[in-house]
Amino acid sequence: MTTPTRKPVLSLTRDLLRVYDQRFLQVEQPVRRQVVTATKGMLCGLLTAEVRQELPERERLRAFCIENELFEELERLIADEVAGRKEGAVVVGGRVYAVYPYLRGVPRQDADITTEVGVEHRLESMGWSKGLLKVRGWARIARVQAKDPVVRLLASDGAQELEIDTEPVGEGFEALLDLPERGSWTIRVEVRTLGLSRTAAFGTHLAEGFRLPAEREGAAFDLDDGLRVSYGPREAANPARSWRFWRGRRA
Repeated sequence: MTTPTRKPVLSLTRDLLRVYDQRFLQVEQPVRRQVVTATKGMLCGLLTAEVRQELPERERLRAFCIENELFEELERLIADEVAGRKEGAVVVGGRVYAVYPYLRGVPRQDADITTEVGVEHRLESMGWSKGLLKVRGWARIARVQAKDPVVRLLASDGAQELEIDTEPVGEGFEALLDLPERGSWTIRVEVRTLGLSRTAAFGTHLAEGFRLPAEREGAAFDLDDGLRVSYGPREAANPARSWRFWRGRRA
């Protein structure tokens, strides 16, 4: 019998674990335990170290619970996920590890989410201050609790990238975008903490009640794929999530 290649094995493994979602919680407990026992037998021999490494955290931890017949822990893991709850994480030696207090003996490689954590962020307001665009927002590295993370905004026109420092305001930050008044600038947010650095397009998530700034001649804003600030002649308005405001001389 030919040994299957890793890709089909990975696909089969993920198919077996895919049933462990809200549907799993909706069947009676005796049936749930039978499903876990059956899945454990089918996973035997499939979960090599190489395959396990390619699974996302949620599936690695499901597999861990199934292999060890941790019925209650598996149910809690799924219930928390359905409810949108996520456990925190710790940083050790530049790696990020998820921490589940109710799961004991999880191998470090199963808890390692270094490549999976990104930036949680929110654009809260935009406005003009002394002729410059002022933005306020909030950002942190997902699941990592850390005091006073360093937040910067990165503005790029494709040829150069400008680093814009921010000032802490409450739990968030604010910054003045003093950009050359030419071309189109995309804005990204960078968060550094505990030796980690993550970036993301800024402006893809807006605070509830977000309001647009007053019109100024010469400047155009686009929020289709994050905040983009453009300077130049007036263009036809984009009917999607773009707003253009025209800016006059600085106050």
